[in-house]
Amino acid sequence: MKAYILSLTTFLLISSFISAFLAEPCAAAFVLGNNITLERNGMTWEYHEQITGNKAILFRNFIDMQAGDNDNFVNAWEIQKAENILRNRTKEALKTKPSVKLNDSSELVKVTDVDFWLSEEALGKVEKNSSITNSALVSYIFEKEVGKGTRIWFMGTPNSSVTITLPAGLKVERTEGLDNKSQDFENNHTVLKGNFSPQKNITLWVSDESSKAILEDRKGSAEQSIGKEDSKNKTGAAGETIKPWKLFGSFKDSFARSCSSPKS
Repeated sequence: MKAYILSLTTFLLISSFISAFLAEPCAAAFVLGNNITLERNGMTWEYHEQITGNKAILFRNFIDMQAGDNDNFVNAWEIQKAENILRNRTKEALKTKPSVKLNDSSELVKVTDVDFWLSEEALGKVEKNSSITNSALVSYIFEKEVGKGTRIWFMGTPNSSVTITLPAGLKVERTEGLDNKSQDFENNHTVLKGNFSPQKNITLWVSDESSKAILEDRKGSAEQSIGKEDSKNKTGAAGETIKPWKLFGSFKDSFARSCSSPKS
């Protein structure tokens, strides 16, 4: 049977419902969105997903069996317990299968917190196939600060939409795996939008705008200083213009005097 890629919640549920999920038709799909906010020392990744069709029934069954009393009905208490179960399973899943890397290393990225919110749409009889919209927020810290030359890798759900907001002062030199890409500049932040490619990975090559600006300022200041010095050297007292050969002669005379002067 042809396999198809599943979203975050499906990945978490696969251990309980593997045979059922493999038998599910592709029509009962997940519609997933991602909002990634990068900082120099960490990031947050917010997931939004909508579970539809027969998968919604499977999800309600999961809540009723894993977090409830298996009475074919999902109540508010069971939803809260299921949130804790999914929060813990998400943490474990991200340890064994990291979704973020810096410069090809997952060791530089640490998950600090996971929040999971299950929609009240899950309430009611487990056989309901009405859609359920859920959210999760994963927080990370970086062992190495993001800056010039940093390469950031994300693993997401193929074809799902994504928005990536960069820290102020950083820009993207190059991207791979971000389909239908658009780029805006909002409130001093570069914002990328698009979709994860079918290969499900996005890579960003980051450049530091602030470093570039400092170098340009230094270059401009140096050029300005040289220009002023040239102007000063070419103009004598009372505005007299000094000819280039006279200027060279003065340097030559000074050098000769320094060489001929007795050592102390």
